[in-house]
Amino acid sequence: MKAKKVLAITLVTAMTIGMLAGCGTSGNDGKDSASDGDKITLNYWTWFPSKDQIQETVDAFEKENLDIKINMTVMESKTFQEKVPLALSTEEDIDVIGVQPSAFAEEVQDYLADLDELMPEVAGDNWKDSYSEKCLEQGNKLTGGDTKMLVLTNSGSMVGFYNAALLKDIGAEVPKTFEEYKAVAEKFKEKYPDKYVSVFAGKDSWVVDEMMLTVLGQQGDYYNQWRYNGADVDSDEFKQAINDLKKYFDEGIFSKDVLDLDYASATEEFTNGDALIYYMGSWEAPLLSKTLREQNGIDLENVGAMALPTAEDNGQLTVRSYIDSGIGIVDYSEKKEAAAKFVAYLTLGDGADIFGKQLTGTSAKKDFTVDESLFDTDESKEGWDTIVNLINTATADRNNVSGYSDIEGAAVQSVLNGSASTDDVLKDLQTEWTSGKYK
Repeated sequence: MKAKKVLAITLVTAMTIGMLAGCGTSGNDGKDSASDGDKITLNYWTWFPSKDQIQETVDAFEKENLDIKINMTVMESKTFQEKVPLALSTEEDIDVIGVQPSAFAEEVQDYLADLDELMPEVAGDNWKDSYSEKCLEQGNKLTGGDTKMLVLTNSGSMVGFYNAALLKDIGAEVPKTFEEYKAVAEKFKEKYPDKYVSVFAGKDSWVVDEMMLTVLGQQGDYYNQWRYNGADVDSDEFKQAINDLKKYFDEGIFSKDVLDLDYASATEEFTNGDALIYYMGSWEAPLLSKTLREQNGIDLENVGAMALPTAEDNGQLTVRSYIDSGIGIVDYSEKKEAAAKFVAYLTLGDGADIFGKQLTGTSAKKDFTVDESLFDTDESKEGWDTIVNLINTATADRNNVSGYSDIEGAAVQSVLNGSASTDDVLKDLQTEWTSGKYK
């Protein structure tokens, strides 16, 4: 969930802590626009995207809809989770809200309008034909079976972002299997003994959990069996996943000091050119674009994307994927038709393609196409295609359980640093998971 993404400031413009009002402006000189008194102002509260990330999309929407103005309020993720339910309960003047999966969506669903009633008027009776069936199913599961939210972005985790120039320098191809990965690591350490072969934020327990669950997904959909159908965490499947993640460390693909890197420092090692491969969620895809790298002061020459090579010979190159951010309309709003126009524009219309240029996630719009001018190399374009394919073919949902993922990740850390055994931590995790804290 986006709550876990404390994005490094070198990559994406940081979301403003607290509230930022007045995102939307028409961008006109006033001559061809409706007067302010004639305009409908939509109050849009969210934690994501930031003002900078969505401004171009808002400007385009307002240019097409001269009678509508978007007034955007952005909050830090946890602040958003705390403030919005209270604001909705007191019927504060809000028309559109960002919807976080999973618990938040379930908490606010009674305040959200039924989009099956609103969307046909603004997007046509067959609007669902243009929208991902999988995303519709995932969203409806969070809102009692009704269509009360639409997906703004999807994400997948974990993805490997690689320095294509360094990989070419050692004469290697993108590894897909463990043995290929080990060979790349040996060649890289021979030429660059002072650089990391691979990094991730090993100090952050939730990131370690993401890495372990990516390895688990290489076996199949056991995560979903555990998440939805009552399968045990104390299982052969989880045991293999933890031990396989440890194998990457034992064979020198990851060095033990990776466990000392937090999100910002792991990102910095890669963006400074001191690591061959960096693992994080697909939300770091702006790394693939020279244009976006330059905007963020990153001097890397060429970046591609890859799946984590399979730990076992029969494994699948995969990620877990899920709704990353959603959007809904407040049911008590008196401006629902205008709000529906805005939501349709962002999720089904031209706005989805405009916003997609930020590369913060994939769209639920079926015919979404990314602006290929963002990519200046074969590796970067193929990297984006790889991310899209991984998200679309994921073996399991990235439907994390807030709180528990930190505990599970800390347990895996203890195995990786040698302070606990896999069998012992799995017994403890089974007790934790069945304690009743995570309903």
